[in-house]
Parts: sequence; C-alpha cells; structure tokens
Amino acid sequence: MHRIIVIGRGMIGSAAGRHLAGLTDGVALLGPDEPVDRTAHAGVFASHYDEGRMTRVVDPDPNWSITAKRSIERYAEIEAESGIPFFTNSQFLGLGAAGSDYLANCETHGRANGADTLGLDADGIRARYPFLRVADDAEGLHEGRNAGHISPRAMVRAECEAARRRGAQLIAGEARAIRPVTGGVEIEDETGTIYKAEKVLIATGGFTDVCGLAPRDLRLRVFGRTVVLVRIEADVARELAGMPTMSHAETGAYILPPIRYPDGHTYLKIGIGTTDDPEFRALADLKGWFKSEGSAANRRDFQGFLTTLIPVLARCDHWHTATCAVTWTATGLPYIDYALDNRIALAVGGNGKGAKSCDDWGWIAAEMLAGREWSHPIPRERLELPAGLT
Repeated sequence: MHRIIVIGRGMIGSAAGRHLAGLTDGVALLGPDEPVDRTAHAGVFASHYDEGRMTRVVDPDPNWSITAKRSIERYAEIEAESGIPFFTNSQFLGLGAAGSDYLANCETHGRANGADTLGLDADGIRARYPFLRVADDAEGLHEGRNAGHISPRAMVRAECEAARRRGAQLIAGEARAIRPVTGGVEIEDETGTIYKAEKVLIATGGFTDVCGLAPRDLRLRVFGRTVVLVRIEADVARELAGMPTMSHAETGAYILPPIRYPDGHTYLKIGIGTTDDPEFRALADLKGWFKSEGSAANRRDFQGFLTTLIPVLARCDHWHTATCAVTWTATGLPYIDYALDNRIALAVGGNGKGAKSCDDWGWIAAEMLAGREWSHPIPRERLELPAGLT
C-alpha cells in the first residue's frame, strides 16, 4: 500500500507529487502519458500538451500574484533537480487603454510581491517593441526579471522527474474509479489494476467531474478554448526578436512569442476566452473537443486581431488551431481541500491561469496532505470547498 497517491500528472498534480516526495515516503503519481495521436486516443486528455504558457508575478488578483511569485522562485530549483529546463525569461508586457484598472491592479500586486515593473506610454511601447501597432492612448506594463514563458510539457516532465529522484513512483495509467475502503482508498485504472493508498489527492483538472472521480459533484465549469498558432519563418523571426509574452486587457488575449515546437517549426500563439466557448458536462463531449480543431470563427477573428496588433504577421502563410480547456471554480481559486474525511483530497481548478502558479498550488496540497500546519499567505478557508458542495 502506498502512503499517498496523486491522481493526475498535470501541472498541479506533478508539482504536488514532487513536494510530497520531499516530505514523506510511499508517494506515487498516477496519470496517463500524452497521447501520440490525439485523434485516435480513447482516454482522457490534459491542457499542458503545449510549449508555451506565460508566467509573471503581476496579476490583478493578489492571490494569483503571490502564488506566481512563490512558484517562479522555485523554477531554478526544479530545473536543477530534474535536469530539464522549461523557463524562458522573455519578459512580459500587459497592454491596455489609458487608465486601465487591469494594469493598475497588476502593478499594485506585482510590486507588493517584488515584481520588476515599468509603466510605458504609447511611445514607450513603440520604442521598445517597434513591431507593435498600438493606439495613441495605449498604456503598457512591463515586467522584466522572472517573467516570460514556460513549456508546460517540459515543466510537467521536470516535476515528475524530480519527484522520481525523491523516491516517488510514476505510474502511467488512467484512474477510472476511486473507492474509500477500510484503512484507506482503492484506485482502479483502465486495465482493472487496483492500487491502494492511505490517502489520495485528486488533481485531474477539467476531467474531474465528467469522470466522476471526486466523492461529490464539484460543479466545475469546463470550457473549451481555441488557440491559434502562426508559423514564424526566419525573416519575420528577425523582426520579432525580443518579443515578450503579452496580455491584452480589453480582449483578455494572451500572446506567446515565437517558440519552437516538437515538429521543428517555430510558432507564435494567441488564445482568447470568448462568450462562444463551449461548456462541457459530458465526458464524450470533452474528449471530442480535444480531438477537434476548435472553432473556425475563432481562427478568423484571432488572426485578424493578431495581424492588426503585429502587422508583420500578415506576411505569414501558415496558420492553424489547437484546443485546450479551462476549468473554473466558484471561488476563482483552486479547490485545495479534503472531500472525504482525511483520505480523499482535491487540488483542482486552474481558472484559466493555473500554469504560472502551479508549483505553489501543488506545495499547498502537499503540505495539507502531509499534515503540516497551514503557513501559506492565502488563508486556508479561501481554498476550501464552498459550503454548497459539502
């Protein structure tokens, strides 16, 4: 019997596994590998199957700012311990109209947590990033040190490898059932194999409710999101040299600079949450979304937005879409709490920006399962399951 099994080897689950393996023995991480062929895959998916997520300390919510700071401060440790690099300090630029509350709140909370910030007017933005076309009343917030992007795939590999080196067992499997039994918990995977543990941490993101893994319905809201990627050739790459990760306050868009992908090409990526994003409540529908190419309307609209903001991209011929999903909780923060006495715990709900803070959410979950006294700046009750779910 294991002491603790973490179900879900995504960004929060793998981080929790690493931290747990540093606190106790008998830790295992159970979750499927990334499918080689999405269209032929019959199992579940994860949203970290990508090469770019922005990371920065500035955030309009102080809870996300402090957890990002704490996570980012551990990047070098994780990379050194695993031997797997995943962070690129490409810096960050937030764009908004004059007087943007979004940028003001980002700066306030970022500075409170030591972020290296600089406010820019339209001329300052153009001088620093001449490839951008911005309005005369545009404002920018730049973050330099410790901001940029991570490869979520590589970060998950790094967390898992570091957990393995600390003594954790990695199990490639998909949990199909979780059952409380005398003395602990049983987990059954897709092959019918039974694993036993004293405690279980469920960190299965958007698939938690649709797979019925938690002891109760968490009422998570899971939305499909389309991202658009444009292939960057050498001539355009030269003009985009020094491009930061970016967010756009008015649209909610996030934009990643040119990043090399496993197919050998370099892509710039944009994602925007829209009111047309589909919401999923059934497993088959969520699986189908991950196998699809997403929204054709999003591709058209996002391409138009990008070529207006970054005119040089109009010279690029190769554009395509990809899909992921975002998982929203009722509180806007992850649920990190026990769902059944002290045996089954949860760490779910990235709320559209879990990547930058994932290591710290995993740290909180690990400390809780290890029985440590709560010592995080975010009060424990902010991460508990709402009363209506208990």
